[in-house]
Amino acid sequence: MVSTNFQQQAMVKRIEQVVSTLMKEESIYKEDFDYREIIEHLSQFFKDNLSVENFNLMSDEKLKERCDRIMSIQLLAKIGENFTPEQMAIFEEAIKRK
Repeated sequence: MVSTNFQQQAMVKRIEQVVSTLMKEESIYKEDFDYREIIEHLSQFFKDNLSVENFNLMSDEKLKERCDRIMSIQLLAKIGENFTPEQMAIFEEAIKRK
């Protein structure tokens, strides 16, 4: 949906600023994410899901919230990558109890 190179660069610049802030505020993001990869992931996500107008109209605070949520979900997805089947069963049971 984001069409021109200039628009893409502006979008990436905003996302870079937000991700830098989030990584300063949340050390777990800095530990678990490669900065360039998460920028690329978020840029692609917004490019695929928002029009240029909607992205540009989004406040910096709203963009930060959305990036934070997406990064949190990405982090959560990593939790079970190295679990054994027994550990995964324990984890799933613990989630069900909540």
